[in-house]
Amino acid sequence: MDAVARTIEGEAGPAMGKILLVAPPARGGLARHVISLLAGLKRDGYGVAVACDPEGPIGDAARDRSVSVFEIPISPGGTPQAALAAARLARAIGEVQPQVVHTHGFSAGLVGALALALTSSGRLAATLHSYPPYAEGMRARRRRDRWALGLLFRGASRLITVSDALRRDLLAVHPEVADKTVTILNGIDTRAAPAAAAADTRSSLGMPEGTPLVGMIARLAPQKGISDFIQAARAIVDLLPAAQFVLAGEGPLREEAESVRRELELEGCLQLLGEVESPRDLIAALDVLVIASVSEGSSVVAMEAMSLGRPVVATAVGGVPEVVADKETGFLVEPGDPEALARAVVSVLQQPELAEQMGERARRRAAAEFDVRRMLEQTEAVYADLMREEMDSGRSSTGGRTSTAGGEEE
Repeated sequence: MDAVARTIEGEAGPAMGKILLVAPPARGGLARHVISLLAGLKRDGYGVAVACDPEGPIGDAARDRSVSVFEIPISPGGTPQAALAAARLARAIGEVQPQVVHTHGFSAGLVGALALALTSSGRLAATLHSYPPYAEGMRARRRRDRWALGLLFRGASRLITVSDALRRDLLAVHPEVADKTVTILNGIDTRAAPAAAAADTRSSLGMPEGTPLVGMIARLAPQKGISDFIQAARAIVDLLPAAQFVLAGEGPLREEAESVRRELELEGCLQLLGEVESPRDLIAALDVLVIASVSEGSSVVAMEAMSLGRPVVATAVGGVPEVVADKETGFLVEPGDPEALARAVVSVLQQPELAEQMGERARRRAAAEFDVRRMLEQTEAVYADLMREEMDSGRSSTGGRTSTAGGEEE
């Protein structure tokens, strides 16, 4: 994970202001996003501090870069633990005195909104990386979640969505936040080379040269379509017996993944790798990357694959179609349809020239639209706007934060 931000670092410029990043326990795309952000901000001359769980890649990356870390475990929102975390975060805000508190995810956003109600320092920017848990789109089903979302939406001076689909669905339920909501796509370091050669990675997996290799990198959680991927692997093997598969990630569905693999007799061709140290190295060794999610705000792993010239077969959910161009850089299929996933993967594997063309178009698209430097520039523009608003407001008694009516469903 450290390589995510390594090549965007360099000589820091003049001091630009203080930013406190707040993140939940996370791996995968959200963690890579925050790590890239903290590295880029530090390079650009911002004073950066991080509030996060004491264990995990974000805290490790911050400490490696001599960025101050406030150890604040953040549990899912709407719980008594959020109030305790908010009190600890308020103390961190008092110490750092940031102009902007930038939260990531709903649980961190709730904690940030509660903390800023206790202090007069800084404005809240909240990035929404996905859809809320226990929700239909952006419409929370549980009353406590509606309360938490309402508090976050009222307390934030800016809401940042990582896809237009997220923003559209948010405004369908909460049109009152339109003026303070902006889309900033995730960004990756498109220039970063894998640390290991693809042949070496394949060798470490026991893959003979020329073996078709299909993989998915995801948290083993219900929204990721884990069973659909494994069922698709069964259908692919029935057509292409030489094909091999890897599933990288950990999560609550680990036992279910093992059970489905066993039931479908795939132990000999599907490896469950657990967490991998360098997802980029693994992606570089694949012939096709699969995303089987039933809900997804965007997809950092798809951007990674595209930047490495790998075709992507993905479900057309959330912001994924904003990343993967159907029939140009890969294929999009409907969620919950393993047979469709399998057909699309087989189509790529059986047409090497098509795969090469898709991969090259994917590489160009990633460089043009998903580079981390673009994400950093747009995020820093949000910070600049908030700092100007803070100065113009003269720090009112509420700390200069925007307060809007509504934000919670009846």
